[in-house]
Amino acid sequence: MKRPSVVADPVASVASIAFLLLAASLPWSIAPISIAVVSTAALTLAVWWRPGGALWTRTPVDLPALGWLCALVLAAAFAQDPAASWPRVAKGLLLLLVPVAAYHARDAALARRALAALFVSTGVAAIYALGRFVAQGPAFPNRVRGAVGHPLTYGGQVMLVAALATAVAVRGRGRWRWGALALLALLLPALAGSYTRSAWIGYLAATAFIVAFVRARLLAFLAVGVAALVAILPGGYRERALSVFDPSNPWNAQRVHMWEAGLRMFRDHPWTGVGLQDLHTLYERYKASGATEPAGHLHSVYVHVAATMGALGLLALAWLIAGLWRAASRGLRASRDLRGPRRGLGSAIPLGVSAGLIGFFVSGLMEWNLGDEELLDLLCVLVGIAFAAAGWPREVNPSAPSRSGDDTTPPNALNRPVAGAAAPRRE
Repeated sequence: MKRPSVVADPVASVASIAFLLLAASLPWSIAPISIAVVSTAALTLAVWWRPGGALWTRTPVDLPALGWLCALVLAAAFAQDPAASWPRVAKGLLLLLVPVAAYHARDAALARRALAALFVSTGVAAIYALGRFVAQGPAFPNRVRGAVGHPLTYGGQVMLVAALATAVAVRGRGRWRWGALALLALLLPALAGSYTRSAWIGYLAATAFIVAFVRARLLAFLAVGVAALVAILPGGYRERALSVFDPSNPWNAQRVHMWEAGLRMFRDHPWTGVGLQDLHTLYERYKASGATEPAGHLHSVYVHVAATMGALGLLALAWLIAGLWRAASRGLRASRDLRGPRRGLGSAIPLGVSAGLIGFFVSGLMEWNLGDEELLDLLCVLVGIAFAAAGWPREVNPSAPSRSGDDTTPPNALNRPVAGAAAPRRE
């Protein structure tokens, strides 16, 4: 007798392939990332919205994302330059990538392939970036720029993936652990060569969170290690690192001028801000006499949102950060007490993405990284995968002794059939 066959869903299968290509494109430049984002989102929406299609994967980011989009609309409607502000409202739609990634990553096998594609592609991008850096002269002001062409953006990309790779190296097993260590051997020199101080500080904050989560008493050793590293760094790197604490440093002084101008904009437009348009013209009106660097944005997520979106934007931002954190850290509590063979990729992902989220918004104290599409796309995909990973079956080494009940999979709405099989239907 023939075994009954499962009819493959071609649209869902193509959407899964698009998701893998999206993961592979994220370490590169805006053109391939944008093509992959639009393709994956369109195909996934086609799966969700057709008659009898699969259900929307709800995440804690959904309502905060809607609130953020509303704040963007209000900022554009009351902007100093509405025509230049309205096109930037569309950036709020990038947050749709969180439920899109969570939908695909509910299939643990597909999510693992996506992360493998991300790690391999990031490694290739790092080799390319380091090769260019060495060829052009590995010393400041030359910097590792990556395929994105800008050291600040590339530093942010590396910081997010390095935080995840660090957690996988600490909590993963087997090939994943060794692969993460090999990736870090490429990413950490690339991060250093970017000379991006905000990304350095963000990665340090992410690493401190991972260490505190795994074994808090090792934080003292981390602090000693960082101090020793700064002491032995080559001159250019050490000077760049120590410049963070120097108020007379020209880069620091210009940033302070930008923040002061942003606060003046906020005082003049406290509710919805000056608008989403490029700030070069407005900055010339609000800058202090000692400001010499032109500014289209204000080099701080919080100051920039206050200036461009006002108090309503700051409230929406706080709600959005809380939603992203709830989604990324969903599996943290369950994975805290896992030991030895019970640790694996499913416990490493929420830890690494939560750490990367902390690093991202710590970096945001000094950079407008929330306005960088390459970084926002990567962050949203990682948060969606982390949210879904909480619903995966626990990874257990069959040869290791286990206690009764430890291997059960927690009931979760995300444990659904894989893409390509029969999907849940609307009633």
